[in-house]
Amino acid sequence: MNNTMKKSFLIFLLLFFGLCFSQTEKDLYGKWVGTDAGSPGSFTFFSDGFVKVELDGLNIDGSNHIIPDGPNKGKIAQVKYAADFSKKIVKFSLIASYNDFNNKLEESKFLNGLIKFVNENEFLIFFDFENKNPTDIDITSPNVLTLYKEKAYSF
Repeated sequence: MNNTMKKSFLIFLLLFFGLCFSQTEKDLYGKWVGTDAGSPGSFTFFSDGFVKVELDGLNIDGSNHIIPDGPNKGKIAQVKYAADFSKKIVKFSLIASYNDFNNKLEESKFLNGLIKFVNENEFLIFFDFENKNPTDIDITSPNVLTLYKEKAYSF
């Protein structure tokens, strides 16, 4: 094999494996489990944009969450996610909405972060609590969790 053929073959392999390992939103669907500071937890991402979160005693059913306390106690809220899969590091936002006392829809982005797939059954998720808007995940950050796919959902 001459050098030109070797280079062409190498470029072909890189493109092939790059396409094989690129992630789409469908890869996110399902229940992902992990441990945060010794406490087990999970995130379930649904194709309709809702997310369910179970973490350290917190249980948020994104499609029908009853606010447990505070000024909006008893209201029904929804929590959805938005994710940008155009880059290898996926930017995401969690967005909460509920009807205020005048039956007007209130909506707010309350948490941003990043997702980096390790493989089809594992990803790193970073929560940007400080609103620094990073472009990569620092695996030494305490705001990073490793999540593993528990089961896939067919949508």
